[in-house]
Amino acid sequence: MAAPEALKNKGILVVDDQKFIRGMVSQSIKRFGFSSVFEAADGFEAVQLLGGGDDSDSLKAQLGRRPDIAQDVGRKRQVVDCVVTDIRMSPMNGLELLKAIRSGVAGRRDLPVVVMSAHSDEELISAAIALDASAFVVKPVSQGLLTEKILRALTNPLTVQEKEVYSALFVPEVDERHTLLDASAAHAKIQAIRAMDVAALRGQTSTSVQTDKLFRGDILTDGITTSSGTVIVPNGTRVTEALIHALSDLSALVQLPETVNVKRKMM
Repeated sequence: MAAPEALKNKGILVVDDQKFIRGMVSQSIKRFGFSSVFEAADGFEAVQLLGGGDDSDSLKAQLGRRPDIAQDVGRKRQVVDCVVTDIRMSPMNGLELLKAIRSGVAGRRDLPVVVMSAHSDEELISAAIALDASAFVVKPVSQGLLTEKILRALTNPLTVQEKEVYSALFVPEVDERHTLLDASAAHAKIQAIRAMDVAALRGQTSTSVQTDKLFRGDILTDGITTSSGTVIVPNGTRVTEALIHALSDLSALVQLPETVNVKRKMM
């Protein structure tokens, strides 16, 4: 199977701080037929390639942590149509990169972003969902699944929220040993910010539906919690097409509940 002719010239940026894995992923994408594949060793190098978004002041603040590349932003900019990124990187991890894109700091805000995630990343998934990741693929990466996610991301335009929504989200940091820092604070803030006014749902009748049968526009009256107890989508969240795709991807990564309770608009 090869990439459709119309998509072969799309620019794909692979971001991973492990050179071997980065190279393997890049080669897989090239074998699929994409001719423009770029690499970055962390989020800062990705920002360098993407160039600034519509919030140049925030970009300058971000690059204050990497003065060695600050002057190159814009000069080395590449045309990137999709980003494939790992989460656990240092000094700028994949969630920080995704936030920079969605909040207008780097690149265009609706840029498709495919997140490569290991089973140990369950605590980070809620942040990636809140930042409207386009797709998830499990590490070690299967070439077939990765290219399937890239094609889906490229052919399904994302409707982004106001950039202030993304700017307000807290994402945890990862140190140089790839250790997650302060995940509990991230969960609390994501739930508080992403959720709608849950009080408005009280007293309304909810319906139990299969998790893989959610409709766009459903409102979760209970959060979606993994078998280990991690809330990856808070209650009050309105279901979007992107969230439906994300939950489908994540079914291979974490154990999701078979059913969820929703408030569904009657047809």
